[in-house]
Amino acid sequence: MLCIGVLLPRSTLFPSLGLDILNGIKACLLHYKINEEFKLRTDNIGFGTDEAEIYTKAEKLLLQDDAAVVIVIAENRIGEMLEPLFTATNKILMLVNMGANFPDSWNAAPTTIVHSLNFCLHTRLSGKLAASGADKHAAYVTSYYDGGYRQCYSFLNSHQQNGGIPCYTHVTHFKEEEFTLAPLDEFLKQKAEVRSLLCLFSGDLAAKFYREIIPLQHQHNLSLYVSPMMLDEGLADLPGDPIVIQNARGYSPWVSFLENEHNSAFTDFYQKSYNKKSNLFALLGWDTGLLLQGLLQQYKSGTTDSAKLLLALGDVYFNSPRGWLKLDKTTNHTYGPSWLLSCSNRMELKVEEDYPGIDKEWNDFTNEKFSSGESSSWRNTYLCI
Repeated sequence: MLCIGVLLPRSTLFPSLGLDILNGIKACLLHYKINEEFKLRTDNIGFGTDEAEIYTKAEKLLLQDDAAVVIVIAENRIGEMLEPLFTATNKILMLVNMGANFPDSWNAAPTTIVHSLNFCLHTRLSGKLAASGADKHAAYVTSYYDGGYRQCYSFLNSHQQNGGIPCYTHVTHFKEEEFTLAPLDEFLKQKAEVRSLLCLFSGDLAAKFYREIIPLQHQHNLSLYVSPMMLDEGLADLPGDPIVIQNARGYSPWVSFLENEHNSAFTDFYQKSYNKKSNLFALLGWDTGLLLQGLLQQYKSGTTDSAKLLLALGDVYFNSPRGWLKLDKTTNHTYGPSWLLSCSNRMELKVEEDYPGIDKEWNDFTNEKFSSGESSSWRNTYLCI
């Protein structure tokens, strides 16, 4: 039996985030009937900002609980801080997050897996999409919180690299009562050529933005290019007036109605196990369980060295609900398909395409040079606030 440590975050924005990830892991292990092969040890790390606390708890899991793998749901800088400890002890660190940031360096640590939903990759593709048509001019709009992660850079930089012309940026307040689109409205009235918006919001503010933009969209005939959390099916269940929107599109890692047998197995089993609809956080946990299954198979084949275990998993395709999941052996980061979704009416989502050439896009993304020291970001794990 392998001991697996799990360091879970908390979130006031999405109170069930940590539990959904953990339940996704458990559901995957139970579905594949390997749950008895693992002993889970959990602890809480708050919003993922206290590096000393996280280090101490990870060290305890390694030294006292003899964990073979420690799953830490936190941002990339936490992984960089922990990597020397796991390399020295020859244990596996699995850093799990939404992928709203990317590392300064993609160089792989020998015993670290970085597993995410690749939000930066998807916003990169949405920015490219926004620049692909005849209308190159665009305004950018984001919340003060959501814009503080590198997914914003990926979104806007890709738009410009592919011929997009930035004309205006509006950053909204994070408090709903102080949220306003009035400056954006004034700009649009003066600039008739700008009819595209690149939009980056999550949770309550995503719903708030959609409700506030409706009259402006009708007045100015706006096309919205949106981030993955703005395509979250859970937005339709939030309290308040129904969200009635038109012409919103963007790339996302997953939607619950993808037509493949592994997605059906995930959504059905999760609903049956927890009497709750699956979501992005549960998906992140389920895919984490798939990686644990792959590691277990390698252990049983006689491979116990952590670095060799990761090499054995490199470029293996896992049967993810997303369609597939791959551990890139060059970076030790996971990635999967990117689905173009359109949103209309009352948050009715439709799959338009599975992005072709995603392997090339991933390779271009991870080989793009990003100068350190030119950006800053929030320290807390994305969506943990």
